[in-house]
Amino acid sequence: SGINAEYGKQWYQRRVREELTCDISLLRDRIDHSNRRYTDASKRLTDAEAEYVAAKMDLHNSRDLKEGLEEHLFTIIKLNETKKSERLEMLYQKLESLSVKLES
Repeated sequence: SGINAEYGKQWYQRRVREELTCDISLLRDRIDHSNRRYTDASKRLTDAEAEYVAAKMDLHNSRDLKEGLEEHLFTIIKLNETKKSERLEMLYQKLESLSVKLES
């Protein structure tokens, strides 16, 4: 009876150790998996932040370029309109001087 009790005790201790080892192994696997997910998420976040900064810089640079080109276009249009106005004024003066010559 003492042998059976000792055998039962050893069997129970071995079973507890096996379950504990199994539980520890499962927890380590879950920790490793969680760590990989964390590392992947952290890398994705870093990449997304870098992409956000690059996109924001591109947006600002594109806006600045667009505004500069628009300003240049408006300047060219204004100069062209001024030249047209000057030419038209010159033509009116020539026409007026011709009219005066024809009337005399």
